[in-house]
Amino acid sequence: MSNQESLAKFCENNVLDIPKVLLDMRDIKPLAVHGESSIFYKDLERDLINIEFHTRTPCIVYIKTGKEVITTFRNETFEIGPGDIIFLPKGLNLFSDYIHERNGLNAYLLFFGSDVLSRFLSTELTPPTVISNEEAIFKMKGSQVIKDFFNSLHSVCDLLSNSSHLLQVKLLELLYLLDVANNGHLRRSLLAVQRGRAKRNIKRLMDQYAISNLSAKELAALSGRSVSAFNRDFKSLYGTTPKQWLIEQRISHAHSLLSTKQWSVTAAAIEVGYSNVSHFITAFKKIYGKTPHQIKIEN
Repeated sequence: MSNQESLAKFCENNVLDIPKVLLDMRDIKPLAVHGESSIFYKDLERDLINIEFHTRTPCIVYIKTGKEVITTFRNETFEIGPGDIIFLPKGLNLFSDYIHERNGLNAYLLFFGSDVLSRFLSTELTPPTVISNEEAIFKMKGSQVIKDFFNSLHSVCDLLSNSSHLLQVKLLELLYLLDVANNGHLRRSLLAVQRGRAKRNIKRLMDQYAISNLSAKELAALSGRSVSAFNRDFKSLYGTTPKQWLIEQRISHAHSLLSTKQWSVTAAAIEVGYSNVSHFITAFKKIYGKTPHQIKIEN
């Protein structure tokens, strides 16, 4: 990635690995970075839709202005607006839609290193029940106390950047404020443990790769699932198997090409991932009851 690239440009072809890549983004300002812990201020240039990101470190997002929608791999959505807070555990692949509205999108991102978390969690003698990291995402309503906390960050940002101890104190302050306000929910979320590879959102993945030559097995690997788990989760979403769905999507796209553009049958077959034209013709006729050549003639 080039130095000081915009968030929009980088995300065109990359999964945003946070907080690692944020230091190189010109529309995201680091207020303090010490080891695993950090605070960033986000001032986006424009709306950003369908941004995939991976959380390397537990993160809290506070929206000052604008709106953000977080989508999990299970297609659960969390909409956060001015004054709202969301906690994101480590090890998840998520999607975000950033929307400016009238005053632009401004938000704080706080990342909590293991030293901060250990100190926070050690103050509770009897830890609450551990939940999975997917369940650990939760949205919190802000308050005047929380608003005052974030307003104070800019006034001490010069001190924060020069003192790892002060950064730790400020991060701990926020954790205690939020945990008390939310009856220990934050503590349970921080104890969430990532098991296995991070799963990706199947629907968004299929939107991206439906018209490609990737097999169902390769898509399962991309999604962070075994083939059996991918097939199970896929069927619960679409009511059919990945293989059949891919065939239907690709043949449908080929039909559009043959109907609206000057595509040959061979070129359309290759475009939708068929190296064997005979197999393409057979699949096409099974779905539409006509050959690709007949569709071309009709149009």
